[in-house]
Amino acid sequence: MSGRSVVAALTPSVLPGLRASEPEPLQIYAGLIKPESMAGEKRCLAEAIYFEARSEGEDGRAAVAQVVLNRVKSGKYPGSVCGVVYQNRHRKLACQFSFACEGKSLRVTEPEPWEAAERIAGDVYEGRIYLAEVGASTHYHADYVRPHWARKLKKMDVIGRHVFYS
Repeated sequence: MSGRSVVAALTPSVLPGLRASEPEPLQIYAGLIKPESMAGEKRCLAEAIYFEARSEGEDGRAAVAQVVLNRVKSGKYPGSVCGVVYQNRHRKLACQFSFACEGKSLRVTEPEPWEAAERIAGDVYEGRIYLAEVGASTHYHADYVRPHWARKLKKMDVIGRHVFYS
């Protein structure tokens, strides 16, 4: 992992890039997932990481997970990870994450990237990885597209091939 990520277990009470009034990474997503739904929700988070960003570095994959969790937390999107990841999946080109509705197979075919996606999903949810540069971003897009909504949001960071916004 590059030096861009903040690893919560090693951080002081106020992290560089975070305002003092913001919670520490360990507290940001705590309680977001109901214990009885944890396995399924973490799988959906790992699927988002795997299908959206498996070719990215670890920071890029963690940033995608952070966006998904930020959406769940925001109250403006479905209240579950699977709900956010697969929102509008049955409406062609109307889903929130392109992999969910572009008609391609959603089979995991690469074991190593899948294992990394599962690990990163847990690390982001549990606060061991938090990217202050991505912060509370709820949107991102690939750097080769120009979505209409991007100019209405605050650009937070570029990681790999993705541009993140809040």
